[in-house]
Amino acid sequence: MLVHKEVKSIRRAVFRFYEYIKTLGTDRDKRLVLISALLFSAGFAPLPFGFLAYISLVPLLIVAKGKGFKRGFQLGYLFGFEMSWFALHWIANVTFLGTVGVALIHSLYYAVIFGTFCWLYRRHKFFVITLPFIWITVEYLRTMSQFAFPWTNLSYTQSYYLPLIQTADIWGDIGISFWITVINLFIFLAWIWKGKKWYAFVPLAAVALIFAAAFLYDSGPKEYKTDIKVALLQGHFPLKVKWDRAKRDYNFEVYDSLTREAYRHGVDLIVWPETAAPMYLYREPRYYSWVRKLAIELRTHILVGTLVYENHRTGRGRSYNGCYQFTPQGQIQPPYKKIELVPFSERVPYADYFPAIKKIQLGQSDFSSGDSLMLFEYPKGNYGCLICFELAFSDLARRFVIEDADFLLTITNDTWFGKTMGPYQHMQMALFRAIENRIWIARCANSGFSFTVDPYGRKHGRSNLEVRTIVYGEIGKIEGETFFTRHGFWLPKFCMAITFLFLLAGLVVKIVRK
Repeated sequence: MLVHKEVKSIRRAVFRFYEYIKTLGTDRDKRLVLISALLFSAGFAPLPFGFLAYISLVPLLIVAKGKGFKRGFQLGYLFGFEMSWFALHWIANVTFLGTVGVALIHSLYYAVIFGTFCWLYRRHKFFVITLPFIWITVEYLRTMSQFAFPWTNLSYTQSYYLPLIQTADIWGDIGISFWITVINLFIFLAWIWKGKKWYAFVPLAAVALIFAAAFLYDSGPKEYKTDIKVALLQGHFPLKVKWDRAKRDYNFEVYDSLTREAYRHGVDLIVWPETAAPMYLYREPRYYSWVRKLAIELRTHILVGTLVYENHRTGRGRSYNGCYQFTPQGQIQPPYKKIELVPFSERVPYADYFPAIKKIQLGQSDFSSGDSLMLFEYPKGNYGCLICFELAFSDLARRFVIEDADFLLTITNDTWFGKTMGPYQHMQMALFRAIENRIWIARCANSGFSFTVDPYGRKHGRSNLEVRTIVYGEIGKIEGETFFTRHGFWLPKFCMAITFLFLLAGLVVKIVRK
């Protein structure tokens, strides 16, 4: 473990690095980059300023105009670094050093965006149109690898504007990011052409058309069939109590009581949140038997978030964050094991390939990643379960639907984040996953927020933070596949191809000019 002095030295190094970054460019440049970072960050929940996202990139584009790759890379990195601290500071509730790691790596994505944009824009003014294609390409690449952290997609700034995000069923949340970037580009062009009579009105008219198209696509909320009654148990256990071995009986007594109360309401499916059983449940006969007998006695299905331990083919045991479903007959299927893990929190990226990295301690767990999807069989429809961070991955939710999930559950333990922006940002992601696939989602959290989401993205029965309660909801089965469900990430793949062609064109222009 890192001792206190080492932590302080790393903190000093980070601040020195930030001071160095701030020396790049003029004071005007730094002010405009800071303004962009603040506008961008202000769009994320719970702040109600999502409309600022439409101009959040304009100050940075003004600074980047005429710059080369190196300066664009530096300015993009400064923007990403500042934005990460403004929008993701709540990660420090879990691990300060993890926050540092996320900020340092997360900023590279924005550095690549603006470095590439500046390099192309400097080759020819026509290449100003490349910004949305580069942005979407990088957002897409950010969903890959063990560093994947698609938490601050530009689309999530619009989570409070349901009529504007209904096109997500065509191109996913990443498509919303695309047209927000286009709006920023048009406003930037209006600023460039402000002295050229009516030229400036052309991009502004295009912005108006984009909003009109979004509103015209939205046919308005509709009613959906519901025949599945769920109970979402919000136990609200502080972390010190939850992981205290001496309090295990108390933990199970509370969930036993909540389960019995939910059963009296005639629900079909009872859901316990992520790691509600804070142990390797299958390897704990007493507590495993407790849940099994409860399911048999109440004649109901119970989904339980817990830890999973399995012997790997290499001969070494591996730990997973997972969940089991208990049937009214006391049977269980194989567990679902979480696939997408939080970098620097649930594992250090690529530690399995470079064992020496495992010696780095950032306060993280040491989980392994699951390697397959799993649908739980249920009389009224099969369902998939997204565990916590997995809710940020639209393609993972889509793959569950392709595997014939009739509805989705998501379980989480947002207690780690306290009363910060984190639980609100995480909550709003469920709206996009529901709209993208036009599917019902039930979200069960240890301390909030628990609720159900209909295929239009409306939340129902939302609980509050840090309260012990039961959220009852009625959900239904999926009624058909969306274009996004069938075709997935078609837009970012198209953007990748266009970006590649632009880079080739930029290279040709550079060679010709020489």
